Amino acid sequence: MNQKIFIKTFGCQMNEYDSNRIYDSVKKIGFQKTEKYEEANCYLLNTCHIRDKAKEKVYHEIGRVKKIFRSKQKPLVIIAGCVAQAENQEMLKREPYIDLVIGPQSYHKINDTILNHIEKKKKIEETEFDAISKFDYLNKINNDSGKISSFLTIQEGCDKFCHFCVVPYTRGPEYSRPLEQILDEAKYLADNGAQEIVLLGQNVNAYSYEQNKLSNLIFEIEKIPQIKRIRYTTSHPKDMSDDLIEVYKSSKKLMPLVHLPVQSGSNKILERMNRKHTISEYHK
Repeated sequence: MNQKIFIKTFGCQMNEYDSNRIYDSVKKIGFQKTEKYEEANCYLLNTCHIRDKAKEKVYHEIGRVKKIFRSKQKPLVIIAGCVAQAENQEMLKREPYIDLVIGPQSYHKINDTILNHIEKKKKIEETEFDAISKFDYLNKINNDSGKISSFLTIQEGCDKFCHFCVVPYTRGPEYSRPLEQILDEAKYLADNGAQEIVLLGQNVNAYSYEQNKLSNLIFEIEKIPQIKRIRYTTSHPKDMSDDLIEVYKSSKKLMPLVHLPVQSGSNKILERMNRKHTISEYHK
């Protein structure tokens, strides 16, 4: 199979990472990336559910694709990401133009899902929470980002259940990747030109694998000679531990900044948000 795929990404850095990894996977079954959507045999939309009206934005995009391909052969249309996870079967019912819906914890199934659809012409929805299988699968495929500054997901999901946030429902519970798996990917990125690694997670500073925390991981990545700078995002105040703060004193590669959303200056509002920290704790 020799076909072209156009991938459009909405939302956060993790979606950008996921889109790159999706391509690393589908090129194994003969897809080549194109920047010209009008020549695509497959149109994949990697969606974000954080912003208001995210769902309607997807349907608007599908309407635009319909117009583009009105006089051409219809491409395989895949909706991926957090809107896919949240809406799943409803999307297939509402918009017949959509062929496949695949959630962010099911990307290890994308090749089989595509091939199954091509063979049976059946609409398919894959939205199980299976982060372990996902990263075990992606670990066997090289991350060919090829960028000087490369994203690297180390943690997914959230157990905080802030009242305004959909992440626990679209990305599932907190999951931290094995340390060696992350280091292998970081070394591969470095060998292929990366000089900066940006560690990603919905609660990146909640990273915990066996006895290793984010602080340990930063020091291990710092040992990779080609890596000059290390960053991480996004943090939660509740997980901003003393050992991580101490890293800023001794690390030569960790950049001197931190993204630490306070959300509100009112303890009353923070409690109603279910943020699990107070202003005084944040100041400490």
